[in-house]
Amino acid sequence: MRAGLLIWVGLAAVVVNLVTALLIRHGAEHDLNLKSAFLHLMGDVLSTVGAVTAGVLIHFTGWNWLDPFVSVLIGVLILWNAFGILRESLQILMESTPADVDMEALQRDILAVDGVRGVHDLHVWSITNEMRYLSAHLVTADVAVSDGAKIQSAVSRVLAERYAIQHATLQLECAECGNNGLYCGPFSS
Repeated sequence: MRAGLLIWVGLAAVVVNLVTALLIRHGAEHDLNLKSAFLHLMGDVLSTVGAVTAGVLIHFTGWNWLDPFVSVLIGVLILWNAFGILRESLQILMESTPADVDMEALQRDILAVDGVRGVHDLHVWSITNEMRYLSAHLVTADVAVSDGAKIQSAVSRVLAERYAIQHATLQLECAECGNNGLYCGPFSS
């Protein structure tokens, strides 16, 4: 009788956790908090399925070793997912360059923008999975402020379209004006 009750309660828990996990799954690809909650709920689903399955198998076979075996497997799965969340969180907290941003390609794309002669002091980081930031010094000719604004706009467009960087701080520097060693050496095209 207790085994039957355990199975029904376990199945109800699976359904509730699975439905909840599926409700938040959509945003989990782009939000670390939702991803963490989704993985937690899926861990609960797998834990419950594992416990119910082990219980049924133990009931029919008497193999009591299945209970700790399934528990260890579930624990390893939970630790694996927790490590991934922790690693991703640390990358954001340490303001690391997002893993999918190729800095050499990004630099080439910036240098390909008309009016950009060089780029240096280039940094890309994220504060969430979706919010990426960039700061850079752009070397240009001695141009009017309105032309400089056009260059900044063109670079910002490239950053948004190719790298999903919506927030860029772009400092323009005049190549002919000289910087007297004030900045790091520019990388030019």
